[in-house]
Amino acid sequence: MKIVIPGGTGQVGTMLNRALSAAGHEVVVLTRRPVRAGEVGWDGTTPGAWAAEIDGSDVVVNLA
Repeated sequence: MKIVIPGGTGQVGTMLNRALSAAGHEVVVLTRRPVRAGEVGWDGTTPGAWAAEIDGSDVVVNLA
């Protein structure tokens, strides 16, 4: 399952990402400053690569 987590770089998002990844899910974190693998740049106002991640996802967990 593909799971997108906007605002997932904080404590809760990091723990959720680890647990979901360990369970075999594909996790994409949307963040303003992507630095790690699996993170995509996102500003929440301008469509970009992040919009395609949401369109192709099974679940969105909004932590933003």
